[in-house]
Amino acid sequence: MRPSTAIDTLRQQMPYHKLRSVKGDQVLPIDWQTEWERFDARELFSFDLANIPPQMLENMRRRQEVLMDGNQAAISVLTRVVDGLCGYPITPSTPIAETFAKAAANGQKNLFGTELMYFQPSDELSAIAAVEAMAVQGGRYVDNTSSQGLLLKTKNLFSVAGKRLPVVMTLMAREVNKGSLSIHCGHTDFYAVRNSGWAQLVAEDNQELHDLLPIAFKVSELKQVMLPTMVIGDGFIKSHAIENIKELSNGFLEYFLGLPNRLYQPDFEHGTLTGTFTDTDLTMEGQVAQDLAYRFFKRGFVAAMNLMNRILGTNLKVVECYRTDDADMVILILGSAAGVVKDVVDYYRDVKGYRIGVVRPVLFNPPCYEELAYGVRKAKFISVLERAGTAHNQLLLADLQAALQVSLRAGREGKKEHRIYGREDMPTLFHGVYGLGSKDFNKYDAAAVVENMVSCFEKKRRFHRDFYVGIEGPLTLRPAPLPGYLERELSMTFIGVGAEGVKTALESAALIYAEEMGTGRKYVQSGARYGAARKGAPVFMNLRISSQPIRNSSELTERDVLVFFNEKFLSDQILREYVGGIKENGLLVINTTQSCYDVIATFPSQVQALIKYRRIKLLTLDGTKAALLHLNRNLPGAAILGLINKEMGIMPEKEFERRFKKILEKKLGTKKKEMLEANISLLKYGADQASGHVSEKAPGAQALDATTPVYSPPLPENFGQGPGTAGLLVTLSEKDEMGVIQPVNLVEDYQALFHRRMVKPILEGKKVPWDRFLPIVPAATSRYRDMSYIGASLPVYDPGKCIACGICTASCPDSALYSTVTDRPIKEEARPYFKVFKSLPKGVPWDRFALNLNADPASCKGCGVCAKTEVKDTDFLPEECKAWDNTMNLAPFVDQLALNHQVLFVLSKLYPGKHTLCPGCSEGVINLLTFFAAESLRNHPQGIATFYQGLKILSEKNKRAIEHMLDHGFNIYTINATGCNQVSELVNPFNTRIYPTGHYGFGTASAAALGSKFSLDQAYQNRYNSVLTKIIVFAGDGAIYDIGNGPFNHAMGENYDITWVVYNNEGYMNTGTQKSGATRFGSDRSTSPIGRKYAGKTTLHRRIISQAFAISHVYAAKLTIDNPFYAIKILKEAIAYNGPSLVEFFSACPQGHQTHDWAGPMICRMMVESRKWQVAIRRPFQRLDITGNPAPDCIYPKEGKSFKRGIKRDAATFYDVVSMLGQYNQHIKTVKSGDIPEIVRVNETVSLFRWLRNQFLGGYRDTMPSEEEVERIVEERYRL
Repeated sequence: MRPSTAIDTLRQQMPYHKLRSVKGDQVLPIDWQTEWERFDARELFSFDLANIPPQMLENMRRRQEVLMDGNQAAISVLTRVVDGLCGYPITPSTPIAETFAKAAANGQKNLFGTELMYFQPSDELSAIAAVEAMAVQGGRYVDNTSSQGLLLKTKNLFSVAGKRLPVVMTLMAREVNKGSLSIHCGHTDFYAVRNSGWAQLVAEDNQELHDLLPIAFKVSELKQVMLPTMVIGDGFIKSHAIENIKELSNGFLEYFLGLPNRLYQPDFEHGTLTGTFTDTDLTMEGQVAQDLAYRFFKRGFVAAMNLMNRILGTNLKVVECYRTDDADMVILILGSAAGVVKDVVDYYRDVKGYRIGVVRPVLFNPPCYEELAYGVRKAKFISVLERAGTAHNQLLLADLQAALQVSLRAGREGKKEHRIYGREDMPTLFHGVYGLGSKDFNKYDAAAVVENMVSCFEKKRRFHRDFYVGIEGPLTLRPAPLPGYLERELSMTFIGVGAEGVKTALESAALIYAEEMGTGRKYVQSGARYGAARKGAPVFMNLRISSQPIRNSSELTERDVLVFFNEKFLSDQILREYVGGIKENGLLVINTTQSCYDVIATFPSQVQALIKYRRIKLLTLDGTKAALLHLNRNLPGAAILGLINKEMGIMPEKEFERRFKKILEKKLGTKKKEMLEANISLLKYGADQASGHVSEKAPGAQALDATTPVYSPPLPENFGQGPGTAGLLVTLSEKDEMGVIQPVNLVEDYQALFHRRMVKPILEGKKVPWDRFLPIVPAATSRYRDMSYIGASLPVYDPGKCIACGICTASCPDSALYSTVTDRPIKEEARPYFKVFKSLPKGVPWDRFALNLNADPASCKGCGVCAKTEVKDTDFLPEECKAWDNTMNLAPFVDQLALNHQVLFVLSKLYPGKHTLCPGCSEGVINLLTFFAAESLRNHPQGIATFYQGLKILSEKNKRAIEHMLDHGFNIYTINATGCNQVSELVNPFNTRIYPTGHYGFGTASAAALGSKFSLDQAYQNRYNSVLTKIIVFAGDGAIYDIGNGPFNHAMGENYDITWVVYNNEGYMNTGTQKSGATRFGSDRSTSPIGRKYAGKTTLHRRIISQAFAISHVYAAKLTIDNPFYAIKILKEAIAYNGPSLVEFFSACPQGHQTHDWAGPMICRMMVESRKWQVAIRRPFQRLDITGNPAPDCIYPKEGKSFKRGIKRDAATFYDVVSMLGQYNQHIKTVKSGDIPEIVRVNETVSLFRWLRNQFLGGYRDTMPSEEEVERIVEERYRL
């Protein structure tokens, strides 16, 4: 039987699938059509608020008022709606990962009952690869990062978008390393990846960041979109700033988002491939749908924001247009700095009478050209401010220029509905750079930007079209004064070192004052200026308190209260800068042992005069002494807070004490009563140090007075529509449906659909239209391929010589050999074709048994590995005899057959083959051996119990998983790194794998394996899968030794059930025989050629198995293909091991090694005999097993083993290997006859040392070898 079309039918007869059908009722049913409709964008456009019951609407609108920093604002949403987070910690977004990890460690569940999963990989690239692999399995997964971390992810950002995965990433924007390292805010990071296919939402404050996250999930998961989104806040400026937030209710999140999108959930009965290889004929066709979905992105965001605005009364916009309806001048800006610009714009409008506005894109990508055009439609002068250097693309300026072209076209030739954002002429543009590395951008800097425009507006000569702001030097704008500027806040600055509790004290004050205090709701905002240095470095903390929302997030330029926790900072620069900013009737507090008079006497005369002129009150206290007395630690914050509150008269002492105690109880708990009381005593001590005369005239204190009118800034424009409109009018069209994904789960027979739309037209030489292109490839579609144009001859079966050993079938690189097995009586005329068994093979449930072997002409490339080949018109098995095959009835008993007969009689017919690997390539054999091992094991899962599982204390942790697999079996998910194997076997439309499979790039396969394992285990726990899943990773020496080594090493150390199968070609064969970390000394490779100065590779090779040995719980093996059933046995053991396992094969490459197609097994055997490739099995916590080598107790074997019976020969030496492989030919040619090249001496010495070490580890030697001993043996062997 040739199972070209019967693979699926045969699989259903296997014992494992019988077991699956019995346990299938354990899986939660999903109505895929209902799911499909749940994520339809049409629901957004047809929404009717009246359909929500009043009580439900009231519950959704009930938002708790809390204080959170930006990271907390994000985590508040994430822990309630996502399944898992994979993030690598990086400043300033680390707290998101830390808090999520804590929630997962506590077993916290999201709103939908899913237990949260957290995973920290080895690096940022691994993080996005893992999230990619998680999302491929279905579910809602997120990543978080900043700065270099985002740039490191760049490679896989494209594949996440290309695979149409609705991933959301939180990003706290930070400068990237551009010659100096900064941990502070900059927009260069997300500018750099803008064109990777992700949407980018940029928040102004923490409230907006909090609200934008559900918007991101909602839009990304729409079936018309299914693309990833970044939600961005400004690093440190917002990520670490405490602000008032109205927290979204559980009811709203449940209603607005619902259960995660599981449209990609794999069906292990009908496996598929994601991340295929496409050639020139299909690459472009696969990207058009993504482009159309990307075009719909903006409309999706407008619709989702409109919906949220209607439900909650929010006022989200894709572009905020503030006071632009009549603006002659407009400032265009992103992110948190827009707040201070708005404050200054209000001043220039209300005090100076200029018509000026602000435009702030929230949806930065895709660009909202029409909404930008609307915001600047009347502007004659526009200043674009970017928190990124001009060397980094000036993206915001480019967006504006494109928007102005749109506006001009709309004004001159647009339809009526377009003229709302049209104009007839072009404005004057200015461009400025500000805020790099969190360089402060305050109200005076914003005023300088306005004055620069005003100078041009009023036809003055002194202005800059391109400028920098916030620094000094040429091309910079000097800060402009703001006479009569009205402050509406009480402001404080604390200066000290981190170890003195400066940050904790200020944030405690924020929590205390944010509560309702009888004078109306109070808003707070904390801010910090500190670097990456630890507790000994200075910290500058700012706090704003106001009766109205605080928009300005710059550092304080003026303050009501200034506190020095440490008198050592009373130096000239800090003293002049910060004391100079204290307002009239302000308060200066210094923690010191000196009196006020002694301290002020040390100040420069200018500072003394300033204090006197502004009537600044100076108070000192010895908070350190008091803290040491009460707390036994130098934490004077409580005393300082007590003094400030009483001196400024902000709140009654008793109320302040009550709130302070409440905060402490939340932090310390009730058990630490002594510490709590000590802090209260310290607070009272500070209050006692106050002068007793309340500073009633401080302008900040007056701003908190209940009688002070609250300023209500104008609302952003509504684009000519009703209140709460997020953007210009959007509607759905037929074009929006052209980018809709085509999920496999919605198709009853996806294999048939794929064959009809993809395979059949390609086989017929037709082009596949892009709208019929399918990116997800079903399993085993290579069955439809015909490779007969390669092989000129085929092997011929000789029943008389056949012993049914199965080696030929197991060793076929093309998986082209298949058997016909039958229980029919064989007629005389058919006997030349069949081996008739006199006694039944073990496990065969028939009365008689006969076997034929045939080579599939459509698969065989005629390499000759299995046997001598003949021309194709040779007499093969007649067609009528092929119909006798009875494999279908033998398949249910495959677990009772001997291993070689499992392969020969049944398993070989499940693997479709027909890949495009070179004839004789060992990678094809390794794939086949792994497949045979996996199928043999999972069709007899009880066999797991017979394999070693490590120390009892470790296996106890996995006891439940092992018991489950013994009873129910397991799924298999395979992962490929980029390489020959991927581009030859995982091709659209010809996929050779029969399991669900994913390709995740060159160096990220190991990280993807971890991500897949996490998400599939989670799917099992949530009953989306009936059984656990084992992960098998296929990778070459490049993906494991070099670019992927870090993620690989990390994944091995994580102790999860993943098996790595590594093809070691000793070079990069896929890209043209370049050297790798596995390449031997002296090898002639394209990047280590033999020349006049250097003779090939100049460094020694590495062995990945040694790296695996260093991790105690890793099962590790080195194998070759020349003994296939020993290899299958070890592969079964590795896959069965419920932990990380590595199996490395030497992989002969006819092209790269410059050998005959048939020579692969022979080269492998020669490598083993010469001790250059040493078969070894390291079972965790056991001695090394080297019994798979010939004569393991000897230094070298005395004789070799032929592939044919009765032929004797000497054991091969490394010189024999060198002589046979073309990569070493130049070394042979350059030495005299009889001399031994240096390549042999060096490699022989290294390999022999490793062999003697392995003998020691295996118990064959009592001591480790010495260098002298190894050199002596080599000299004697070659008589050097």
